[in-house]
Amino acid sequence: MRTLAWMGPVVVGAVLLVSAVSHADVVWDLDSPAEVSRISNLDPSEVANGRLAGFSQWDPHVAFKVPDGGINADELTWLTVRMYSSAEADLLDIYYQSPDGRWCLGGVLPIHKGWATYRVNLTQNNWRETRTGDSSKQWGGPSRQVGAFRIDPGNQADRWIMIDSVRLHADEAGLEQGVVEEPMGTATLREFTAPEAATAGETVKLSAAFDVTMPEGVEAVTGYIYIKQGRAVMRGGHQILKPTDGHIVLEAEYGTSVYWNPGPLTAQIGFHELQVGDGEGIGATIEFTNPKAAGARPPEVALQPYGGDVGITVDGKPLSGVMYLSGGGVRPEYHSEVAQAGVHIYADWFGTSIAADQGHVAPGEYSYGEYDHYFSTVLDLDPNAYFLPHLGVVAPHWWQGQHPEELCMYENGGKGPSSLASELWKRDSGEDLRRLLAYLSKAPYADRILGYCVYGGYTAEWQMWGTWQDSKDDYSEPARKAFVEFLKGKYGTVEALRAAWRQPEVTFETAELAKWAQRRPESPALLRDPTTEMPTIDFYEFINTMTSTAALHFADIAREETQGRQLIGTYYAYLSAHGWNQQDSGHSDAARVFDAPSIDFLMSPPNYWYRRIGEASTYMSATDSLRMRGKLWLNESDCRTFLTEPTAGYGRTDNLHDSLQVIWREFSEMLAKRAATSWFDMTGGWFSHPELLSALGKTEQLAAEYLTERMPFIPEVGVFVHPESFYWMRPTQAQSHQVLRQFTLMPQAGAPFDFCLLDDIEKDWMPDYKLYVFLNAVHLTRQQRAAIIAKVKRNGATAVFLGGAGYFDEDDGSVGNMATLTGITIAADETAGLPQAKIDPVHPLAAGLSAETPYGCSIEVAPIFHVADADAQTIGTHPVSGKPVIAIKQLDGYRSVYSSAFELPATLMRNLARQAGVHIWVDSDDAVYADGGYVGVHAATAGEKTIYLPADCTAVEAITGRAVPVEGREARVQMEFGDTVLLRLTPRGQ
Repeated sequence: MRTLAWMGPVVVGAVLLVSAVSHADVVWDLDSPAEVSRISNLDPSEVANGRLAGFSQWDPHVAFKVPDGGINADELTWLTVRMYSSAEADLLDIYYQSPDGRWCLGGVLPIHKGWATYRVNLTQNNWRETRTGDSSKQWGGPSRQVGAFRIDPGNQADRWIMIDSVRLHADEAGLEQGVVEEPMGTATLREFTAPEAATAGETVKLSAAFDVTMPEGVEAVTGYIYIKQGRAVMRGGHQILKPTDGHIVLEAEYGTSVYWNPGPLTAQIGFHELQVGDGEGIGATIEFTNPKAAGARPPEVALQPYGGDVGITVDGKPLSGVMYLSGGGVRPEYHSEVAQAGVHIYADWFGTSIAADQGHVAPGEYSYGEYDHYFSTVLDLDPNAYFLPHLGVVAPHWWQGQHPEELCMYENGGKGPSSLASELWKRDSGEDLRRLLAYLSKAPYADRILGYCVYGGYTAEWQMWGTWQDSKDDYSEPARKAFVEFLKGKYGTVEALRAAWRQPEVTFETAELAKWAQRRPESPALLRDPTTEMPTIDFYEFINTMTSTAALHFADIAREETQGRQLIGTYYAYLSAHGWNQQDSGHSDAARVFDAPSIDFLMSPPNYWYRRIGEASTYMSATDSLRMRGKLWLNESDCRTFLTEPTAGYGRTDNLHDSLQVIWREFSEMLAKRAATSWFDMTGGWFSHPELLSALGKTEQLAAEYLTERMPFIPEVGVFVHPESFYWMRPTQAQSHQVLRQFTLMPQAGAPFDFCLLDDIEKDWMPDYKLYVFLNAVHLTRQQRAAIIAKVKRNGATAVFLGGAGYFDEDDGSVGNMATLTGITIAADETAGLPQAKIDPVHPLAAGLSAETPYGCSIEVAPIFHVADADAQTIGTHPVSGKPVIAIKQLDGYRSVYSSAFELPATLMRNLARQAGVHIWVDSDDAVYADGGYVGVHAATAGEKTIYLPADCTAVEAITGRAVPVEGREARVQMEFGDTVLLRLTPRGQ
């Protein structure tokens, strides 16, 4: 991410060249930031006095506020933009989104250097990029309505962009699509004054006098004065100036920072509308010295146990783990307001998800000014700042251009960024990472860096590039070579490969990567058939290990270069998030990454499914398995507050009240899961309200206070996911219901729970739970089956098995294998049907459930498993066949529950937990988060809520400080829909 700075006031103005508009037109004059809903990859960005301006990173874009009621695409069919670019770029792209969710991006006009007016006939635009169908490739989509609108002023980075006005309007007589360029003038330098040297903290004075010839029809020009370190602008400003008798004087004073690295700076002065001499500006070198740089060294950062689980310490001092992340790079207005609220750890990004130069800005050219600029800017406004920077390691754009053979390839032949299998990319970007970390370790701000998140892959989260694309990956030559090596490592001999694949002619070199028809066969079958689908099973194992290998390659480098003094982590192991794309994500090699010595923390956003107001918050991974390894989960909480665009989706809240309640729900889960949280201000301004900022500050305060006070806590429910089993399951929407949707309901089952890897069931440190829920235990070894049964029997617990649990062992697949695991005889109806159940109203576990409503998933699957065991009690029957599909059986020392219906209601899970002896904290479908010291409840319905405490405690509302009466062990609170209450619990007598 090319991060560039701004200092001091910017006076802007413009001579508008756009003709008068009718009342039906939509015009953004850019007099106020209120006209813009999102600015991305323009730093610094400012909207005032008729102009939006900033330096471009790769792929800049600006989203504009759309009038209430949207835009009628049938009436407003033309776009006129007056804009400046300091260099040529590819295309002026236009993006729309309709209220029905359809969207498309496309462009036809190239970006010219200088000022120009661009006119686009939107009905003839080259609408090219969408994932909502070909019918979206038209202005406004099939609905002819626009609810969100943005422009992309060319992809190329390192340009100064100024947008003067944007207008959507109807067709007019004489309009022609095209670009009208504006002429440039000239400037001749008369005098230039700049110091030869400066010391950190000093003020630098710059001035220059010019004789100018103005462009025809232009009265004022834009002058600029920059102080640069390499390519990065450390200080800068623009002035709109009119000449006096053909002369213009540019002057500025800029303070230097004690956090800049020593070395040469460049003073650069010029004009955007005038050519200065033979070039575009003039420059002078300033030798910069900084005595502070000699003494700064990285701190000693560690994960230390507090109450049985780890927290962050720096030089022995505990930190809360509450952080802030601005998705737009350096945004002083947002960083400063968060600092004033009391949050002082910043987890911002460098690079983008599709390319990151790590300071290797061109072949043989290194420039680290953007890092000095970022850290110095934040530290200058918040001297208490600590940092957990996110470093992108995807290959730079220039590298990708030089090495097209090393890029990811989709099945349709299209290319993506650097292949995750590319050894050349790993070598070159790995060396760039070493250089960057060496630079940062000696910087004046080195003692403020807690560690690093190294990221890559789709959306920066180590997802396969095609995870969410219509055409999947990776079919590149690097991937093919890596697949050959994977097969050799797995099978050893070609004879073993042929036997497993049942292909007598296949060799390691001729083995093909599975294509779409094999990855997504058109069938309702839930499970793979290894007699014909072993190549696909192997392919999925390969791409998931390929992704983890890439992530760990860079984590290992970071660990080595930081010598274990700082925390290293990344995004990985999203096991409940990808739905039917789970196998395609690359995230299923979880245990290997969890166990990696180079990994201290892992992170993700909260699940996007089921996180609206009144629903629940859940983490995407088996975070408790990570926690039990003495490592930390970092929740990147991208709550869409009421300040986001109306089309933001993903649980966006509509008002201040709901935004606050979701923040407190997120924080409740952070406390219960002993995690850290980064409040992700993705596009800037999402938390820019006094009450939202106050809430963020309160989360920092409460987390810091609780860290050293918390006590060990073990939930009584364990939920288990088996990543390897995904390879043996077909990627279907039904799979999403079985794992993702089932899991996201668990907070509403009335009791806290651990979410763990099934492979950990054999670990000595795995707690004994009273209720075990196995989401997808499809492919298990005999040893794993024995371990599960032994674990459940240890304390007379209850085990719940879903779907095709136990179907595959080392040799084959059968319902007999399922019976071996579950202890219940199971049969299969091969005819496709819905995995649903109607609950027996007289069964004790049916309390609170409707006898008429079928529960489960509404997607056809095959087979439909049913219970054929006379010794098992039927809980639910299939709504069509009437056969038992949910049953419970008392076995030798434990209970077993089997259900071929999935997405079981939270009420049934709560009833099962109660029967298993689990303490129920809330006997309603409200989300509950508890760890003994705190309990948080998020209301799914309005009314009085009774919170049942497991011990004799006092209770205080943590948010307000108000004492809550506790009668016996019951606390009652009145709640409206979507409210969150967070109680601090203290044992009586303390």
